[in-house]
This record gives sequence, structure tokens and C-alpha cells, in this order.
Amino acid sequence: MARDRLGILAALAVSVALVLPGASAVADTSGTAWVPHGERIAGTAKSSTAPQLTAGHTYRDTLAKGGTKYYAVRLDALSSAYLSVFALPPHGSRVGFLDGVSLKLLGRDGTECDAYDAQFGADGAMQPVGGAVLRTIKLDATCQQAGDYLLSVQRVSATASSTEDWPLDIRYMSEPPVSGVGSGPVQSYETAKPPEVSGSPRPVVGDPDMDGGGARLPGTGVYQDHLAPGETHFYRVPVDWGQRLTSTAEFANADKSGSGFSASGVRLVMYNPARGHVSGADASYSGAQAAVTAQTPTVDYLNRESADVRINSAPVAGWYYVQLSLHPDVARYTTGGVDVTLRLAVTGTRQPGPRYSGDAAKAGFGVTASAAAGGDGAGAPNRMLLAVGYGGLGTGTLLVAGLAVWALRARRR
Repeated sequence: MARDRLGILAALAVSVALVLPGASAVADTSGTAWVPHGERIAGTAKSSTAPQLTAGHTYRDTLAKGGTKYYAVRLDALSSAYLSVFALPPHGSRVGFLDGVSLKLLGRDGTECDAYDAQFGADGAMQPVGGAVLRTIKLDATCQQAGDYLLSVQRVSATASSTEDWPLDIRYMSEPPVSGVGSGPVQSYETAKPPEVSGSPRPVVGDPDMDGGGARLPGTGVYQDHLAPGETHFYRVPVDWGQRLTSTAEFANADKSGSGFSASGVRLVMYNPARGHVSGADASYSGAQAAVTAQTPTVDYLNRESADVRINSAPVAGWYYVQLSLHPDVARYTTGGVDVTLRLAVTGTRQPGPRYSGDAAKAGFGVTASAAAGGDGAGAPNRMLLAVGYGGLGTGTLLVAGLAVWALRARRR
């Protein structure tokens, strides 16, 4: 009877793990998609009635075809602000090559502080699409004064595209002011040959969204995942000041069910800690082996002073995101999905960062490799499980989870 009770409790533990965000490391994620879980907010078509966004918060909303929504943000004259938006078309939606979202950060007088257009880049490429607009503190720039600003989110869709509302995931991050920044010339962009990263692949399961609690990789290494057609997985990698990240994704050959070809069948994209686009690459896929590579510049606070988007896209240290996507059309001529080997190389010597006058780590910036190794790496699933559990589950569920953990430990003893 004791053994039966242990079995029941262990089964409950598995059930709890399967509903936890970030538990994808042990669950079958075939067909999973990014579902926003932030605070509900209702952007408005009129800028005069736009709802207020608060720094450090993530929000969710929806956007109709052809629609534009406004959100208000209040900025001071010392902190840099990053506002990211990702549109998440539902499975089965029809999207075109140039469809996407157009983001703008505006002053109340209509001054355009920053703009970014995110596009799917291929017909039918069902994947999260978005990026970030920002206001960084720097000399001789516009929009430096304290006051009220507006975030504008416009949906861009071709006439033939489907009309479902798109869920939106919106985040407002505020980077604390700095009390001291090193001086020197802003770097120029250099493409480096991808470093050799070898070894046996470590099995991982990426998250379907950027907000999940898992898929945090410790850094340089070889990892292997599996993607179904139409699926996107995200991974987080700590990149410190003075370092750069190079990612190579090798998409294996698949079991063929016919002949076919997707011009942008496989894709690799990298984002900075504020979820702004850094770099990306795609390649055609026909069921045969294919590979793509992308890299960041060396992370430096002074990168924000550069006019080159390949440089100013990496102005902060922290968790950098790697996105892998497989086009839905791959399902027309393959079966069983595709294995992907991800080779990551974090190179460069860690450098001291700027002296922040606030808690940069709490705001999501400046996470170092040593901090990552302390509890957010892929080797610490129990700590992640507990952190997610206390943040998102009720007392009763936690009690069941606690009893199940006790039962499993008793079985091991």
C-alpha cells in the first residue's frame, strides 16, 4: 500500500510538472506555441486615451488586421527605456512575406524617437514576429527629456492574409542610469569565423516563448533539440561585457514523404536582453541537411553610440535569446520533424561594465556568466521548478508537488 501511495504521488508530480511554465525539458512540446501570460491591457486607437505601461512589467493584448494601438509611457531624463512587442498569429493563420508589425516610440508632439519594422520574411512563415524600440540616454540626441511618450503598434497585413486577431506580448524595461562609463572609440562591425565547437550534443528542449522559465543554456557548448514544422523554440545564453555570441544551427535531414522545397525553411534569429533584434539568417530546406549562422558584436555599453544597427543592437550584457524556427510547409514533404544541433560559442574576455546607480540585474540587464551558473543554467531544473511554482501556483498545488517530491526522495532512499 505504501508503494501504491508513492506511485500516486509520483504521478501527481509529473502532472504538476507538465503544467508548469518552463517544464518543456520533460514534456512533449510538439505543436506548442507562445501564449502571452502578462497583465491584460487594452491599447487604444486614439493616442489621447492610451493606457499607461509600467517599467518592469509584461502585458498582453490583441491587434486586429489593419489596426494600430497606442500605449503611454512616462520616461525620466536619466534612464534608458526599451519597449518590445511580439505578435503571435494563431496556428492556421495565413501571413505574407511583408506582413508583420511596425513599432514606433513617439514624443507627445509627434517626434519619432525610434522605429522598427518586423516582418515574417516568407509567405506562410508562422512564427513570433517582433522586436523593440528604445530611448537610450546619450549626448546630442532627440527625446532625451523627461515626460510622456507613446508606443505605437501597427499591424501590417497583405489583402490576402487572414483576419484573425493577433495576440501581442508587450514588455517595458528600464535600464538604470550610469554614474560612470569608460571612454573610447565605438567599435566597427567585424564578421568573425565561427569558432569550432565540438563534443557530444547535450539534449535540450527550447521554450516556445521568450518568457518561459527553462531553456537557459550556460554558454559555449553543443546542444540538440527537435522541431516540428511550424514550431519555434527559444534559448537564453548569458553574454557578458566584452563578449560576443556566435550561434550555428544545423538542421538534420528528415524522413521524406514526397518532394518539396521551402525557400526560407529554416531560420535562426538572435535578440538582446531587451528583446531587440540583433542578427539572423535563414536558408532553404528540402529535407536535406542545412545550416545557418548568426553572431552578435562584442557587447559594449558604448555600442549605443553607433549608427550601425549591427553594433548598436548589443548595448547591454545579459541573457541573449536564440530563436530557431522551422517553416510549416516542411510538413508537406517530410514526416517526424527535424533534429537540430545548436553550436554556441561565447568568446572574448569579460570586462567590467558601467557603474549603474540602480539595480541593473533586477531590471534584467548585466547578468554575468557567474550569475547564470548560480541557478539559472540548464543544470538546475529543481531550482527553476521551485521558482516557477511559488510564483505561479496555488497553495494546494504546491502542497501536492511537495508531497510528490518527498515521495520520490523516499523511493530513492
